[in-house]
Amino acid sequence: MKSRTIYRLAALLVLFAIGAHRLVTLRRPPGVDAYHEHVRQAAAAVPHAIGGWIGQDTRVPTQALSLLAPNAIISRHYTNVENGLSAGMLVVHCSDAHDMAGHFPLRCYPAEGWLRGGSRPRDWQVGDLKITGTEYQFYRLETIGHSSEKRSITVANCLLRPNGKVLRDMDALAASIVGAGGQALGAGQIQIYFDAGVPEQQRDGVIQTLIGGYRGLVDAILAPAGNTKS
Repeated sequence: MKSRTIYRLAALLVLFAIGAHRLVTLRRPPGVDAYHEHVRQAAAAVPHAIGGWIGQDTRVPTQALSLLAPNAIISRHYTNVENGLSAGMLVVHCSDAHDMAGHFPLRCYPAEGWLRGGSRPRDWQVGDLKITGTEYQFYRLETIGHSSEKRSITVANCLLRPNGKVLRDMDALAASIVGAGGQALGAGQIQIYFDAGVPEQQRDGVIQTLIGGYRGLVDAILAPAGNTKS
């Protein structure tokens, strides 16, 4: 009888500890609602034309929207009217940083039938901002008429957190949300993707140009949460 009471008490203590942990980690810090609103406004102000690049909005799969529960999201296909080069771009901000775990290159592209190739760390300088990220390669066989051919793409990716944190991968994001209110501050993600035949130097120039056009939104996500003006 005594041992049963001890087990019950231990179970109650465990439940209490779990509840206390959730209360601390899920608590929304002061000012976070204004910060999220500031991000939404910045997203709404991103222009469709960036230099010679003209963007057309593209549909985001319903499953991706469900996983991300985005605070703000932009999905566009860009074409350069001067040279015909094209690139796709996805910028998303989630109010809860944990929601980002369900949709990043190593998950979302394989879910759409792409096979993983290589990956490597890459950095890009956009004005005074250093973008610390990762470049991924994916490929798949596509049927054209009666034949199949291999298609390959290159995806440049980085993750963003308040207080100026530009993160290389999901491991870095997970480490950044440890602590009180960490996940409630949210997280952002940038994906820019190309046909793998586009040379690296040309890709880098496009990445710098497009992220430069999104700089207002990037800065809003990187701002100190709680110290923004809506």
